[in-house]
Amino acid sequence: MLKKVFSLLMVSVMVFSVVGCGQDVAKEDAKNQYSLDNLPKYESQEFEISGFWAPYDISEEGLKFYKDAGFNTLAMINHSLGNTSEEQFYLGSKRTMTALENCKKVGLNAILNYNDWKAEQCEGEDYNGETPFSKYDLYGEYKDIITGVHICDEPNNKVMDEMSNKTLVEDFKKVYPNASYIINLSDITWPNGRGYASYDDLLNHYSSGIMSQFDVPYISVDCYPFWNNKDERILENYYKLAMIAKEYNAKTTMILQSSTGNEFKGSLSEGDMRWQAYLAIAFGADNLQYYCYSLPKGIAYNYCILNENGTPSVLYDYVKEINAEIQSFSDVVLAYNWDDSISVVGTEEQSFRVNYLRYDDLFEDKTFKDTKHYVSVSGTHDTVASRFTSEKYGEAYMFVNFAEESEIPNKVTATFKDCGAVAIYGGDGFTGTPKIVEVGKDGNLSLELKYGEGVFIVPMA
Repeated sequence: MLKKVFSLLMVSVMVFSVVGCGQDVAKEDAKNQYSLDNLPKYESQEFEISGFWAPYDISEEGLKFYKDAGFNTLAMINHSLGNTSEEQFYLGSKRTMTALENCKKVGLNAILNYNDWKAEQCEGEDYNGETPFSKYDLYGEYKDIITGVHICDEPNNKVMDEMSNKTLVEDFKKVYPNASYIINLSDITWPNGRGYASYDDLLNHYSSGIMSQFDVPYISVDCYPFWNNKDERILENYYKLAMIAKEYNAKTTMILQSSTGNEFKGSLSEGDMRWQAYLAIAFGADNLQYYCYSLPKGIAYNYCILNENGTPSVLYDYVKEINAEIQSFSDVVLAYNWDDSISVVGTEEQSFRVNYLRYDDLFEDKTFKDTKHYVSVSGTHDTVASRFTSEKYGEAYMFVNFAEESEIPNKVTATFKDCGAVAIYGGDGFTGTPKIVEVGKDGNLSLELKYGEGVFIVPMA
């Protein structure tokens, strides 16, 4: 009898031991499931980042200084210099060849300039023929670093037709099959000044005339948020651009404001610069371009990224930090495609700048459709939320504090479903290692975003 009792006790101890061990293993499995090792292994990619106007100093030393601010591409946008081959960027100019030689030496990619204001005066009337790219096909040894050719800036409807010429486009595609045909569009406040009845007419003209001729087209806009209160319509402008880019699978460039004085506000803070970069990324920007890197001669700007004498302004250090910050998670963002954006009005402070993305066609609060993990988002201040998707990696989200400049952070609460944790990328000072946060049974994630900050969120099921 005593042996039976002893045997039963031993069995009970073993059972409880196994159960306890199983619970420990389960906890350890859950812990491992939400570790850095279980995040997707993304392909290495970078945002293309350039400065417009280009550096005056295109020596090796000048381009190294440019590169040190986080620029990886030289956009050969012309200055108000004399009309000579040494002073202007255009196909065939000595300045273009010198710049390419030094870009190769210091490790920069390059965007060539076709005919931006000056070339016609330098080269004569025959420069703008129907096959200029073949005529000036001089850069064979540099085509591995040439990512695009700047065709024209903010064209009106007549020039858009000229740039849509099929012979011209086919000539470009033959000479530069792996580069972008770059036309920068005017912002949403300018359609009448460009000969269009509406901004939608401008976008339709551009997409049907030019984007439709490329497998991977390009679309760009300079919608400066600190110029004449244009930030009131920046969400509308970015959303329309993002929708066209989505339809045509286009590369997207947002030009960020880095000039002060004259028509712009007198100074720009680090938060202003970060806000612009994160907002552009939230609408699917692959490429960022700053206006201006060098201060244009004859324009009364206080400063750009450089001062008038070529020394770095306060913006140089801001831009250097922010460029490094966003490049540290560029491979993650660029693995996904922008899908949609919504805005959320703050519960404690509102600016009423987010209404364009607040409501759907039925005038109900807009939300994302058919989501696997997202439920809702709220914030104490105005917030922009974007959904990104990937056939390989699923869905991801981005939240940007869209509030006016303030020392008070935006307390954002995002709710997810069917996901035990999230990986958080980005934010002031981010260096590349995401923070993994378990969301708990209620699915809630709490964030504090200061002015200018955004974060990119990858749900972990």
